[in-house]
Amino acid sequence: MSPALRKLLAAPGSDLLRERLDHPITGEVADRGLVGPGEYAFYLGGEHMADGVAGARRLDHFGKVYPAKPLDPELALLSIVGMVVLLAPVAVFIAAAVRFGGEHRDRRLAALRLVGADRRTTARIAAGETLVSALLGVALGAVLFLFGRQFIGLMDIQGLSVFTADLSPQPVLAALTVVGVVVLSLTVTRLAMNGVVVEPLGVVRKSGGATRRLWWRIAVPVLGLLLLRTSVRGGSDLRSATSVIPVVAGMLALLVGVTAILPWILEQLTRVSGGFGPLSWQLAVRRLQLSSEAATRSVNGIVVAVAGAIALQTLFTGIAHGHNDSSGAARNSSTPRTHIGVAGLDDGKGSTDRYASVFSSTPGVQQAIGYAELSVSGSDDDFPQTVRVAGCGQLRLLASLPGCTDGDAFVVTPRGTTSSADTTVWKSGSTMRLDRKGTLWKVPHITATVEARSSDPQGAYPERMLLATPRAAGSSAMADAVSTISIRYSTSSEDIQDRIRTTAARLDPSFTVEFPTQAKGDTALDGIRRDLLAGVTAVLLLIAASLLLGTIEQLRDRRRVLAVLVTFGTPRRTLSSSILWQTALPVATGLLVAGVVGTALGNALLRLIGRAAVYDWNSMLATAGIGAAASVAVTVLTLPTLWRSSHPENIRFE
Repeated sequence: MSPALRKLLAAPGSDLLRERLDHPITGEVADRGLVGPGEYAFYLGGEHMADGVAGARRLDHFGKVYPAKPLDPELALLSIVGMVVLLAPVAVFIAAAVRFGGEHRDRRLAALRLVGADRRTTARIAAGETLVSALLGVALGAVLFLFGRQFIGLMDIQGLSVFTADLSPQPVLAALTVVGVVVLSLTVTRLAMNGVVVEPLGVVRKSGGATRRLWWRIAVPVLGLLLLRTSVRGGSDLRSATSVIPVVAGMLALLVGVTAILPWILEQLTRVSGGFGPLSWQLAVRRLQLSSEAATRSVNGIVVAVAGAIALQTLFTGIAHGHNDSSGAARNSSTPRTHIGVAGLDDGKGSTDRYASVFSSTPGVQQAIGYAELSVSGSDDDFPQTVRVAGCGQLRLLASLPGCTDGDAFVVTPRGTTSSADTTVWKSGSTMRLDRKGTLWKVPHITATVEARSSDPQGAYPERMLLATPRAAGSSAMADAVSTISIRYSTSSEDIQDRIRTTAARLDPSFTVEFPTQAKGDTALDGIRRDLLAGVTAVLLLIAASLLLGTIEQLRDRRRVLAVLVTFGTPRRTLSSSILWQTALPVATGLLVAGVVGTALGNALLRLIGRAAVYDWNSMLATAGIGAAASVAVTVLTLPTLWRSSHPENIRFE
């Protein structure tokens, strides 16, 4: 067995699992045989198995290579969106981090101009500072990655675990990351210097009286929507790299458009709301009017992350809703009070009386019905039909029979439907084919059409099945049938599902147990959900750090102003409230814009795969709540810096 399973068996509270796997342990599965260090896996050996008997199939080696299965277009789009949503806030964070300490740097450059440096020299010095900082940051990040990589095997996030060797960066992608960080840092530094004039006697900021233009800020997200609407004609196009590029470009245009629209909206809000309100509000609004660029720069990361998360949540909800509609109709049709388990054993015997009695004695099980089940079809193109074979006593538990003797057969209809026989499927004497072996089989004489009982776990399925006694079904059908036990149980009993699985394993380790009334998830969809959850968690931590650093940097730059205000009698409580308003107003405005843009992006992505929009308002509100909580947490964490910065000693200036 795998090391994780062995550890789980030894843990307290695993009594039922130890009873289910009550076999001598001969060794451990090595890492090469596992998907991740947290995988539960075991191999059970036995000398009674034979190739081709009871569904057994002989494998003479491991490592067989199967042809690659193309990823479903919906899951491909979900993966693409997830990568863009995770990487876009990181790029915004890098762009904001380059501007940390920008006012200090401009004053240093002004001092250099005073001692004789020209504008080109100061530009080269600024680029050199940025280059050195970026390279040092990349080197530090690489060291932290290599250090943290050693402990990745100890982590398990929502069932996702990986080996240390699995976390190996590709050299080309690593090089592109380094180049991308450096180029982005230098570009942002150069663009930032266009907004100031560094002269020998000081720094003049040219952005103070300029009015922001709206047309190009609206044009960026509109261009993104046009790209998404026209780049892909159908979901199958997402498998082509040429079609993926416009989709990524459209998404980036929409997300970057949030950072372009936010400063303009914040400018309009502060213009109309700055002349009234308490003193803390007026101080905050005036500060935002003077340096709205710095305020939005710190908030841009969290706004982009929330917009991407809302778009991703909208897309994920739409895809999951479609999967549930297509595969869960039978599951959802069962009432919440019905709890059914189905145990199956492919033993080629079709004898279930002993199995049913053992399951009935399991604590918490209310009823166990045994029957042999097989699938038949009229031709290769026909939908497989279900046949259940059992004695009259068991058949009476499945359907309301008018009478029964060995040799009878009944067409059973779902509850609440018409009782007329479906002669297009079940016709006495017609020849059908047993799906597994292709053996020809004749439909026995149909005695009557009956209605399913509530104890039938598949009674609510929109399917007409055939109930037959062993004599009516014949020996050929019995040899191809699967021994099946329908189990009704009560959830009031603790660990009832584990008890049922343990009973099945004690009868025969080859027993499979399913619970049809229990919601099931798509494996690939659940895997992508876990991956994205881990990534979003890391991005939110990064964005929270960005917001905290940006606020602390603003407080340090304003320490003399804050000290003057306190010296002239301004209460520190007023300044603290002012800092809260300065953080909360951009965050609240950004979250509103992020909600609109994220919803529009999610709808546009769902249109690419022909899905209808389904909104998970609770998740959206939770995402927005995380952003709001981040603003409050950042304010609380910056209070010590505010108190130090507002000390009267900070008035001294040389």
